[in-house]
Amino acid sequence: MTIQDLRYSLSVGLMSGMFMLQGCSLSSNLLNTSTTSNSTYSSENRATSSFRGRPSVELGNQLFKQGRKPEAAEVYYQAALGLPSPQRERVILQAAEVSASLGDEKTTQRYLKNIPRQALGGENQARYRYTLALLALQNDQATQALRLLPSLSSNLSAGLRSKIALVRQRALEMGGSLPAQQSTTQGIPPELQPQPETNQHPVQAQTILPRAVERLAALLPDAGALGPVGKEIYQGMQDQGSQFGTVTTSTQYATTAATVLSQYQQAVSDGADIILGPLDKEALDVLLASNTLTVPVLSLNYTTEGQSSPALYQFGLSPEDEARQVASFTTSRGLRQALVLVPDSQWGNRLAEAFTAAYQAAGGQVVSSVAYPNSTSKDYLTTLQAALANSSGAQIVFLGASPTQARLMKPLLQAQAPELPVYATSHVFSGRLEKTKDADLEGIIYTEIPFVLQSLQQGRLDTLKYPRLYALGMDAVTIAKSLPALTQNQRLQGHTGEISLSANRLIQRRLVMATFKDGLPTILE
Repeated sequence: MTIQDLRYSLSVGLMSGMFMLQGCSLSSNLLNTSTTSNSTYSSENRATSSFRGRPSVELGNQLFKQGRKPEAAEVYYQAALGLPSPQRERVILQAAEVSASLGDEKTTQRYLKNIPRQALGGENQARYRYTLALLALQNDQATQALRLLPSLSSNLSAGLRSKIALVRQRALEMGGSLPAQQSTTQGIPPELQPQPETNQHPVQAQTILPRAVERLAALLPDAGALGPVGKEIYQGMQDQGSQFGTVTTSTQYATTAATVLSQYQQAVSDGADIILGPLDKEALDVLLASNTLTVPVLSLNYTTEGQSSPALYQFGLSPEDEARQVASFTTSRGLRQALVLVPDSQWGNRLAEAFTAAYQAAGGQVVSSVAYPNSTSKDYLTTLQAALANSSGAQIVFLGASPTQARLMKPLLQAQAPELPVYATSHVFSGRLEKTKDADLEGIIYTEIPFVLQSLQQGRLDTLKYPRLYALGMDAVTIAKSLPALTQNQRLQGHTGEISLSANRLIQRRLVMATFKDGLPTILE
């Protein structure tokens, strides 16, 4: 990636859908708030713009999705003037962030100067510093960006932590440096400098990884809807553990949200070196809320936004990881104009947001993003035709879909726009051999875990009901055994992909790129 690439609207994608999707920190009743006068802010700062309609967060979202970012920023700013604090400051920061992503220093500073310093509490303070860092980066001031960035505190939302980490990565790639002896708060007003975290539980602060991992405890469901899933994951754990010999043992503790605390304590009492799980997000949130983690946990899901612990390492089959990989793969090949098609669901929104963020950060442009209804093929066709009509210049289609949805959508795309290559995540393949049905997926390029492709080549894919979850269990053991020595610069060749550890203790995966030929997945050549 070139320095020029790094300067393309670095964080706009990371904000895409912020108010409409899960990253929103504003309540939904803000969406139709119109502007009224407010004596706190000077009317001379209300710039004239060409948008039509009363300023509102909803209108700003619409303009943003249309690619009219300067107008979107101004609409956010104007809409903010009629809101009470702290929502007002939060929306002004959104306006400033959009302007900063465009490298517009004058407009960004105009927005920021109208935020009273005393109103910058909590996460707004970190967003203020992040916006200044983003502006510096977009103006080729990589070292200044590193100085301005807030720390990756566990008190911040996951969305903001992700954006901070991305700007830090880009700044370092652009040659920015921050000598160890130099304070990261240089040039930052005292009231905006970070304060030490005070809510860290003393027991958590003392949690360290064992020198050797021999006894593993698996907090997994063994009954109910997730029972079969838990059993397949645990089978993967046992089979992988046997590769390390008799020195590695694992024990399953049947776990639900109601029993997770007692089962965790039992596993600790039994001498577990590392806890694997829980799988259920609700159970994980309950465990974290207890502030009693004395033994490290490698979860098999991801926490609710904002929750964390020094003892927690998070691992799972994240669809966002796959969407980001598709974005990186396509932009690196010069495919920088995308049509995004995802189902109209929370999962679809997450996928679109992750892809858009990474795609735009790498210099790509999403020319249109459409959520299609989960209904009939006739409705799919109507939605697709409208999407293609609004996607002039698109070079690829990023498709979020289940196997059933993909089998309907791909033939329609082939008929309507045969020149557009279709990229997707592993969710388009069921993990079962269904050549006749999957013939409709011909030509889709997608992310797949190595275990599925290897099992397919060896003729044993159909021996497992949930092959990807079985592989998750295998890799959980490998990661647990490697955690004491694993650093950000080390990578493991796992069954779910190439595995690395991020600075905030998230396990990240890089999958294999595959395609469908004659109804079967095969490694992309």
